[in-house]
Amino acid sequence: MDTYPPAPLVPRDLPRDHPLVTMDYSLFTPPIQHMVESLAGWIDDRFNGAVIYGPSRFGKSSAVNHWLQSLLADRYGGYVPLVIWSHTAESANQSVGTFYMHLLEASRHPLARAARGVPARLEMLVQRWTQLAAQGGGRFMVLVIDEAQSMTDREWQWLVQLHSRLEQEHVRLCVFCVASVQFFDEPIGMALSGGAHVAARFMLATERFRGVCGLDELAFIMSGYDHATEWPPGSGQSFTAGIAPRAWAEGFRMEAHAPALLQAMLDELPSRYQGPHEFPMQTIAMSCRHVLLRIAGGADWRDVTGAQSMRSIVAGCGHKTLMALVSAVAPRLNKGRDPG
Repeated sequence: MDTYPPAPLVPRDLPRDHPLVTMDYSLFTPPIQHMVESLAGWIDDRFNGAVIYGPSRFGKSSAVNHWLQSLLADRYGGYVPLVIWSHTAESANQSVGTFYMHLLEASRHPLARAARGVPARLEMLVQRWTQLAAQGGGRFMVLVIDEAQSMTDREWQWLVQLHSRLEQEHVRLCVFCVASVQFFDEPIGMALSGGAHVAARFMLATERFRGVCGLDELAFIMSGYDHATEWPPGSGQSFTAGIAPRAWAEGFRMEAHAPALLQAMLDELPSRYQGPHEFPMQTIAMSCRHVLLRIAGGADWRDVTGAQSMRSIVAGCGHKTLMALVSAVAPRLNKGRDPG
C-alpha cells in the first residue's frame, strides 16, 4: 500500500491564516441540525434541563460553539437569550464565588473578574440573566454547558440554587448539558448518591449526538468545501477552488470523493468493531484537510484521492483508535436508542 506522511505538509505559499491551516472552521452537518431541533423542542416545552451526549470527537463542541446561536436565531426569527459555558475539569470551581465568576464571564459581563463577594456576584449574575431574558422578549433564558461531564456535585448544587433564585424573579432557566457518552448514566448515579433533585430538575430528557451516517450525509458535508466555504472573506472562492485552482479547473470536487472516503473509514474500523456505523467529524475533517493540502502542495488529485491513498490518509488520522473507543461504549449508545 502506498503511504503518505502521517500529517499533511502545508505548502509554503499557502497563507498561514488560511482556515485549513489553522483548522479554525466548522462545516454544517446533519447531526448538528438534529441537535438544534432537539434543543429547540425542549425550549418550546420550557424544559428545566436535558442532556445531549455522544462519543468524543464527533463534533458536539463545534456544533455548540459555531452553529447553535445562529441556527436557534434563524428558527425563532431573532435573538435567543443563550449563554454557552465551556466547562473543563481543570477549571472545576472550588468555591461558589468562582462558579459565579465563570458564569459571568460566559455571559460577557464586563465586571466578571472584579473583586466582589459571593452575594454581590450572585446578584450581578441574576441581573445579567434577567436582562438577557427580557431582551429575548420572554421570561426564559438558556444555559448550555459544554463538557458537562466534568461538572462536580457541588457545582450542580450551586446551579440548583441559582435556578431557584431566578424562579423568584419569574425567569425560567433552561439548562442543556452537552457531554461525553459516559454521562448517559449520570442521572441514575446522582439519584443513588442523594442528588435526585439535580437529576429531576436538569436531566429528565436525553438525546444522543450521532456521527455522520452513510454516503449521502458524507457527500453533503464534503460539498461544503466546494460551495459552503469562502477564503479570503468576500472573495467568493470556496476552499477547494482557492486552494487547488488547477484541480478545480479540471473538474475536481471534494464531494465526488465521498465514496472513497467512506470506504476508507469502513476499511479502517478496528477488528471486532461493535459500534454503530457512524463516523466522527474529526476523521472526516482531518482527512479532507489532508487531501486538499496535498493537492495544494502539487500532488495530482487523482493520486491523492485513490482508494489506497484515502485509506492511508484515514489511518494517519487516528481513526482506528477513535473508533475503538466508540466500540467500547457501544452498549451505552445502543441503550440510548431504545425508546424505553
